[in-house]
Parts: sequence; structure tokens; C-alpha cells
Amino acid sequence: MTGNFRKSLSEAEGKARSSSMQKAVDLSEVTQQETKANQQGYGLYKLKQKNKALFCQAIQENLDTVIQSKHLTNSELGLLLSLMPLVQFHSNAIINRETNEFMSISEIARYLNRERSATSKTISQLLAKGMLFEFVNAQEIKAHKRNVSQRPLFMNPEIIYAGDRNRINATLARLVMEFDILERKKVYLAWKLWLKNGHEFGRLYRRKTYLQLKRNERV
Repeated sequence: MTGNFRKSLSEAEGKARSSSMQKAVDLSEVTQQETKANQQGYGLYKLKQKNKALFCQAIQENLDTVIQSKHLTNSELGLLLSLMPLVQFHSNAIINRETNEFMSISEIARYLNRERSATSKTISQLLAKGMLFEFVNAQEIKAHKRNVSQRPLFMNPEIIYAGDRNRINATLARLVMEFDILERKKVYLAWKLWLKNGHEFGRLYRRKTYLQLKRNERV
């Protein structure tokens, strides 16, 4: 209760400061400066407030292909879509938004109000079908024959992505390209992820362009 009150108070103070600053601006002076700037080939513009609403988008054509191909069961599709509020911006990791940490299977089950073993089974199926990806510790696998620490889960950005589709995390892009289960299963998506050599980010390309990029790499 106290924390919420402090947060509300802080937001109110921020709005008050913003309002005060707006009133302090001499618009006539701005107009004069704009005229001078225009004469020299420059322009002034009002900064737009960024919309801070969190979002996560489904790549509609690709999701349609997955559904029409019956690649997923209704249970798998339902769980996949239920994870959308947990997808972190840009990284596409499944996280706890309050702690900003990766979510375990148990935490996901609690969030979804589902039984853990059933949740674990469905998530394993989504991993096997290329809807989710995970980073594993090779040393742990070698030493213990299984993962000991937490398994970071990531949503396939070709299906669901939180962020700019032209600036997809390079590490995630490499992971998807290397373990492209959908392509191996002959689920041919309309938009495919590709990371060009030397580029900082991957992006989604139309399938025709993707196939050309893939052929050029082999040459």
C-alpha cells in the first residue's frame, strides 16, 4: 500500500514539474527562433510524448501458417499465447516483469494458474516444435547430464516478438537460424528471420528474400 502511494506521489510530482515547465516556455520567443532557423534551412519541432504502453505482437501471416498447418495442438497454442504478457522487450525472453528475471517452469505454472507437470510437458513440446527456445549450459549438461541452474526461455521471434522487427537481438537471431525446427518440419513461414554477416541486428524478411540470402551464404 505504502509503495503504491509513493509511486503515485512520484508520478504526480513528475506531471506537475512537466506542466510547470510547459508554462515557463515563452512561445513568442520560440516562434522568433523558429523563423531564424527556417531562414538558415533548419526547422524546430515539438517533441512527441512516447507511448509507454507495453506491447507484444504476433506475426500474423506466420501464426496463421502455424495454425493452418496444425503444427500445434490447441493446448500448445493456448499456452504459447498465454506467455505473451511475459515476453521481454527486445530480448524476447520469458521474464517476471516485476523482478526482470527469467521465469522458471514453476513460476510460469503459478502465473498461468496451471499444474506444474502439465505446464512443463507443454513447454517441452513447444521447445521441440520450435515455438520456444532455451539457452543451456553445456558444462552443466556435461557434468550432470541435465540442466542444474535456471533454463532461460525465449519466444520464437518469427511467431511473436516484442520490439522492432528490423532490429532483432543478434544472439537470438543466431539461435533461431541454427535451430530452425519449423523449416525442418516443413512449416514454411511467410516471414523469416535472418542476420546478415557483420550486422548488429537480425530482421524479418519475406520468404523469397530469405531464401536468396540463404543461397548467397552457401556460395
